[in-house]
Amino acid sequence: MVNGVVTLPPIVTPSAMPPFGVTEIRKRTHAIQEVMKGVMKEGTHYGTIPGTPKASLWKAGAEILCMTFRLAPLLESHVTVDDPEAEWAYSLPRRDGSVVTGTCTGFFEVEATCTIQGPNGEILSRCSARCNNREAKYRSLSLFDIRNTVQKMGEKRAFVSAVLMATGASDLFTQDLEDFPELLQPVVPKVETSEPKLAVSMVKSGVTLSPKREAWLFRAAQEANLPKDAVERCLEYLRTATSETVKGFFDDLAKRKKVFEPFLAAAA
Repeated sequence: MVNGVVTLPPIVTPSAMPPFGVTEIRKRTHAIQEVMKGVMKEGTHYGTIPGTPKASLWKAGAEILCMTFRLAPLLESHVTVDDPEAEWAYSLPRRDGSVVTGTCTGFFEVEATCTIQGPNGEILSRCSARCNNREAKYRSLSLFDIRNTVQKMGEKRAFVSAVLMATGASDLFTQDLEDFPELLQPVVPKVETSEPKLAVSMVKSGVTLSPKREAWLFRAAQEANLPKDAVERCLEYLRTATSETVKGFFDDLAKRKKVFEPFLAAAA
């Protein structure tokens, strides 16, 4: 400290760093694999999107990787658009053939940047991401209720992306599930059968709980810190519920209603 001013060590840019050797790269990759197997838990730190070969890294998992390699994430965000008077109509076709329409009031967008520094202050990666209330999961919600959520989501996206780049873990993980909004759309799968009555009975017996809906459920449960036993009770309930009940559950989930409370009460 000189005259009350703290002097920080100089930041070393990646270009000034010596390259890793093959052995060192193998050690780092092996370390990530060991952490994934021995520390991380599926459904808490990462999740698998149905039909994809790699797991999706979640914020909690990215934090574990930062702890493993002693990385320091620096987050900053700024509002790019803030127009509470804007009004626009939207029409969103779904894969089941239905179309969701509505009107959204206000437009709020945030851009976040995450810089990952190594143990010696060197910059390992820097990524930016945006989030706004025109995204499908926020359109029906009041702008003033979700401003902080939009900001946190933008920061989370930038953080996960920067950690993947800094650790070289993209060969093991893909981006967070939240970056795949199409997977958050409730989908009614088509049942191909020559017996119409059988198809109807399958829908009534809960076949509408598709793998993608389950992935959405696990992600929402993880964000809500839902206990594992409550998640299992919720899944058991939905798998035996009628198609109307399942649809109503996910409609309420999309509106951010407290759909998990009955299953938490059962644990009490």
